[in-house]
Amino acid sequence: MKPILVFICCTFLLIGKVRAQDMDKVTISIELKNASLEEAFTKIESGTSFKFNYKTADIAGVKGINYRQQHVTVKKLLADITVNTSLQFEQFDNYIVVKKTGKQSSHSITIYGFVTAANSGESLIGATVNVAGNKTYSTITNAYGFYSLTVPAATYTVNCSYVGFKDIDTTADLHRTYQHNIQLVLNEHTPLQTVVVATTAKKNPVKNTITGYHRLSIAEIKKIAMPGGEADVLKSLQFLPGIQTSAEGTTNLSVRGGSYDQNLILLDEAPVYNPTHTLGFFSAFNTDALKDVAIYKGVFPSWYGSRLSSVVDVRMKEGNAKKYTVTGGIGFLASRLTIEGPIKKERSSFIVSGRYSNIGMWLKIPQIAEKINQNTKNSRVCFYDLNVKLNKRLGAKDRLYLSAYTGYDNFFLNALDKGNEMNWSNTTVTARWNHIFNSNVFANTSLLYSNYKYSYDLVEDTRNFTWRANLKEVTLKTDLDLTINGNNQVKFGTGITAQDVLPGQVNQKSASSASKEVQLNNRSSAQLFAYINNEQKISKRISLSYGLRATWFAALGDAMVYRYNADNSDVIDSTYYSKGKVIKSYMGMEPRATARVLLSPTASLKFSYGRNYQFQHLLTNSSVGLPTDLWMPSDPYFKPQYADQYAAGFYKTILNDSYEGSIEGYYRKSYNITDFKDNAEVFLNDKIETQVLTGGQKGYGLEFMLKKNSGASTGWISYTWSKALRRIYGVNNNEWYPPTYDHRHNISFVYSYAINKRASVSVNWIYRSGGRTTIPLGTYIFNEARWLYYGKRNEYQLPASHRLDISATWKTREKPNRKWQSEWVFSVYNAYNRQNVFALFISQSYNGYTNTKATQVYLTGILPSITYNFKF
Repeated sequence: MKPILVFICCTFLLIGKVRAQDMDKVTISIELKNASLEEAFTKIESGTSFKFNYKTADIAGVKGINYRQQHVTVKKLLADITVNTSLQFEQFDNYIVVKKTGKQSSHSITIYGFVTAANSGESLIGATVNVAGNKTYSTITNAYGFYSLTVPAATYTVNCSYVGFKDIDTTADLHRTYQHNIQLVLNEHTPLQTVVVATTAKKNPVKNTITGYHRLSIAEIKKIAMPGGEADVLKSLQFLPGIQTSAEGTTNLSVRGGSYDQNLILLDEAPVYNPTHTLGFFSAFNTDALKDVAIYKGVFPSWYGSRLSSVVDVRMKEGNAKKYTVTGGIGFLASRLTIEGPIKKERSSFIVSGRYSNIGMWLKIPQIAEKINQNTKNSRVCFYDLNVKLNKRLGAKDRLYLSAYTGYDNFFLNALDKGNEMNWSNTTVTARWNHIFNSNVFANTSLLYSNYKYSYDLVEDTRNFTWRANLKEVTLKTDLDLTINGNNQVKFGTGITAQDVLPGQVNQKSASSASKEVQLNNRSSAQLFAYINNEQKISKRISLSYGLRATWFAALGDAMVYRYNADNSDVIDSTYYSKGKVIKSYMGMEPRATARVLLSPTASLKFSYGRNYQFQHLLTNSSVGLPTDLWMPSDPYFKPQYADQYAAGFYKTILNDSYEGSIEGYYRKSYNITDFKDNAEVFLNDKIETQVLTGGQKGYGLEFMLKKNSGASTGWISYTWSKALRRIYGVNNNEWYPPTYDHRHNISFVYSYAINKRASVSVNWIYRSGGRTTIPLGTYIFNEARWLYYGKRNEYQLPASHRLDISATWKTREKPNRKWQSEWVFSVYNAYNRQNVFALFISQSYNGYTNTKATQVYLTGILPSITYNFKF
């Protein structure tokens, strides 16, 4: 740059007409914050008599300079801020000429930072960062949008990409470690839903090393037709292979043959123990408050633990740090409102999001009650949830987050239960601190709180009592990401969890109540855990992810522990354990490993093995998650559940990743699985261990998926063949039997087509083989009374279920400088009015019990709805 000036400077030096001070004698006081080298030169020029001459391309890659010194010489200053680069400086009078030596350094440097959305400041989870030169190095941002790449010092092209945003490419001369934060710009004409940062990264399933992993964007979820037009996270996951609902129309997940309590549901890292509204008809998550949803099936990374089947990791939005926005929707079954914006622009932000539904109001309408063929006159069905999040950037290296969720349900429906009114609520709180120790070490420290309360009241009953139970959990943990080099990325951490469970208590509702007040002893426990995991690139074709998780679990007093005779029919002794004393402890070691072999740039094979431990048991006779379910921590009688899973798959992309396909097979063997013995007495039983038997379970299956990622039409089709079997000693003559959620075949079709910029349509269809249940085979007379006798456990298969859902979206016309954006969503759930079985009841006549009748209950027939969404 400016070669004529360089010639003039040299001429001045030769003729000796101008005397200049040496740059090793002139001092300056300077402070640089995340500055480029060009900005540093400008500050030096303003504080001294020196002028710089250089080629812009030679210094373009030197950025992120942080430097502060008092009375430092210009020579030392330049040496400090260009260390590990190939730049040299020569002085000609008052001119300093910057030269590039042309020699490439052999040392390694690290480029790191955060990837955020330019329109809102939201961190982007799973954004792909590529550094390309003679070789290409890639990484993906973590759950906080942070990335770190260690590469040989050289000149590179840095690329960052994220679906729904414009790619960014810059040329960088990387000869020193520095922090490089990246902002991505949203694509023009992005649909209203995707203005919320919630899209998936470009890294396709061929190149990552994880098996059984899916990530759905919030935009994809909002396109899928749902009851009342209410987008649903958990129901959307049911369209993916290997993931089924445990009961028709509900959000409870059965993943690869596991029960719904074997799924770890996380909201901003805090566990949610009952993630449902309205007995599973809705999930507890308001999509307007979310930005990312991912699910791991079976073999998941070692930083997750405490469940056997799956992990559903849900992340809340952080709030728009650039401007205030309001979004919401008015729907047939629920309405939503979200407010977000900066507290201090680009430094701190907030989001508040609420949702309310009063479904019972619609159920009381006579025409609707007649349509679903149910008595709903006195029904009370409503729920609400509230999400709040605050975050603050303390500087380049520290960020604080505080998020909270609460939700509540009130449920009484004559069609299902005329005697009980049920209530349940979830509350979670998450406090997190992110800190960058250096370019290679990123840390996250979290304090997590979860409280699940549930109860039911007897309606019009002389006993007139309220039954209550709750589960509280607190966790403190630290996770660290360590980039050793370009081939090894290590994650490790440790933490402690304390849990307190109230199995049940009965409170009188009035003095005339015929019931006595009873309370079971609390069951307390503690866990200490630690893990380490390494993502290692062995070669261009082979990558590994392997790790180990270790958990020490202890059941704690205050508690009375009984000893029984051989068949658990009588108490022979008891021992009291004071508060905090260890009753029984267990140690769980969980090795996990996956391997990926690239067959070509567009095809790969993957293999995985993992062992998982679960220290909580859910004692239930329901497939929908009723508030009468009992959570029980492990103790001397309830040994920890654990499972070994093996999985393998083939993955392929074609047409520049426009299409992707996969086939995965798995086999899982589980141990210490619990089930009730026949005729179990469960209610307020302080010796519940005498009513429960244990055994094992096995499951295996094949999963197929073909997905279209780009173009006006997108979607996927999936098919799952699976089988699950249990053997509980003392049940079903010790023979293998299927659990209630065993569905042999599952087919899902999801399709979305953008007609133009304003209109789009979506169609989804699902077919699932019938689940299993136990029904009576006949009756017999004993002591002058007629009794039912049953066949084998879960021998009867219910009818198959299938349905078609359709939705259409119409956006209002875009106008220049118009802040208000809106859209109408028209949807039809169960379009051809299929009456899928929700529950099967067996009843006998009261007059001699001579007539036995089976009654099928279906959740809903055809359900049209209209939703109006807005943003300003």
